[in-house]
Amino acid sequence: MSSYAQRFRFGIRAGVNLVDYSMGNAVFTRGSVLHGNTKAGFETALVGRLNITRHLHLQTEFEFSRTGYGFLYSESGVGRRDVKIHANRIEIPLEIGLNAGPVRLFGGVAFRVAHSEKSNAPTLLKVKFNDSDVGIMGGVGVNIRRFIIDARITGYPKASTANMMTSHGETKRVSVGRHIRWSLSAGFLF
Repeated sequence: MSSYAQRFRFGIRAGVNLVDYSMGNAVFTRGSVLHGNTKAGFETALVGRLNITRHLHLQTEFEFSRTGYGFLYSESGVGRRDVKIHANRIEIPLEIGLNAGPVRLFGGVAFRVAHSEKSNAPTLLKVKFNDSDVGIMGGVGVNIRRFIIDARITGYPKASTANMMTSHGETKRVSVGRHIRWSLSAGFLF
């Protein structure tokens, strides 16, 4: 039983994230929208790791993330206003990793099972993110006994990604150049 406990572990991790997001200008009848300042978000996950060999592991997670996006809404005669959008996502990352002592290199896919968006100014701007439901992720981690630290990147590859933006009841399809989430987290494996 002790060898099985060493081969399979479960735990938790939590951390912060930032998004690298670029888009084309969105011009509406009453104003226009540009990408604004990056906003910090957070993520938390339940983790299950199976050590196949001393140097190879499989890991799955049940992850909730809240990612922040900043936009700049500009209206003639009114001025500019910052609009914050929060995207809540539930994803199931599956990864394979290589262990070299305390350092881990890992990569895999992240399946999005649910998501929602919330705007602090829904009349000015609402965004419906239209990314793929499958993302590619990878990163590097450090194991310090049962404590883990991970730095990871998650992206949503799609030939031409476009998000739906709505302002004052008018909806436009806006091209997205880049949509990548960077995160740093720490956790504990039992």
